[in-house]
Amino acid sequence: MLLKDFFQIFPDENSCENYLKGIREEVGVVCPKCGATKYKWLYGRRAFQCETCGNRIPLTKGTVMEHSKLSLYDWFFTAHMMTSIKQVLSAKEIQHQLELEYYPPAWLMMMKLRDIMGQRDSIYKLSEQIELDLSYFPTSFISEEGGEKILKSKQTPVLVIAQSKDADSILSNYLSDNTDTERFNKASKLIKQANRSKVKKAVRYIKMYALPNSQYKTLAPYVEKSVVHDSKIDSDGGHNLISLKKTLTGLVQHVQTESSPHEVVTKVLPWVHIVTGECRSGIDAIHKEIDERFLQLYLNEYCWKFNRRWFRDSKKPEYDLFRHLMKTAAQYKSSIKWHDYEAYFERI
Repeated sequence: MLLKDFFQIFPDENSCENYLKGIREEVGVVCPKCGATKYKWLYGRRAFQCETCGNRIPLTKGTVMEHSKLSLYDWFFTAHMMTSIKQVLSAKEIQHQLELEYYPPAWLMMMKLRDIMGQRDSIYKLSEQIELDLSYFPTSFISEEGGEKILKSKQTPVLVIAQSKDADSILSNYLSDNTDTERFNKASKLIKQANRSKVKKAVRYIKMYALPNSQYKTLAPYVEKSVVHDSKIDSDGGHNLISLKKTLTGLVQHVQTESSPHEVVTKVLPWVHIVTGECRSGIDAIHKEIDERFLQLYLNEYCWKFNRRWFRDSKKPEYDLFRHLMKTAAQYKSSIKWHDYEAYFERI
């Protein structure tokens, strides 16, 4: 959705209310009291009413916007800006565009949206051919020394997982049926792209996790919940990654990076390095060193956008990124609280 389209579709609060009502009805309204799914809309009260027990369900109940004092328009505009702009957007810019008096509400709103992006992507597992590696992001943390709080820097480990596939195998699949003109033409385009690119793999989906440390016992649960067990996994052969053989039934290929690091980056693990560099640069453009407690939220946003990167070029309503985020907003709540913000920005 373009910005001009947003202003046309959502000129006021009432239009946002009607849109959210439609989204909630599409995903299903469930009474939190009795679990019934039959309801009626109470015009003028901005609420559903359960036809079984009579319980009233406010429009934002059970959504990421629950308990928010900001208008629906503020939420909608922020969601549109975050989905229409490829780069990381600052809360300062949202505060400016919405003419909010204070910065914290804009920050909290964006963090909640990043939180539900991660919740949504957590239901999926990566499969088939996997790239897996550890990267490090510059972050900050508050340390107490002698009764004083001091802001310090550190490198936070991030587990990067990419579902990729050899370009040759993809081309073979497309060329297997030369009677299909559309597939053949697409294969021709892919061949031209592959010839120009140094990266010989194509990526589909990614996951990124900020970790407290890089130990095996910390890595294992994240890999288990993110990767189908019989997947083929390429890693750089680090000792903590080698230990993942204990938890994965599929073949794990370990690469000796000491012999040819350039080959590893371009042929074996290209996409974990590419997405790490892009994500790190995007965050760095806004925050040189973000608080380590909030790094995961920025990773959530990057992965959510990356996994839906093809939607940006589509004109079909079902692929509209804003609509996808609003459907997620209608189904997930965020645990991000105000005290997290205060702890992050408190200075002595």
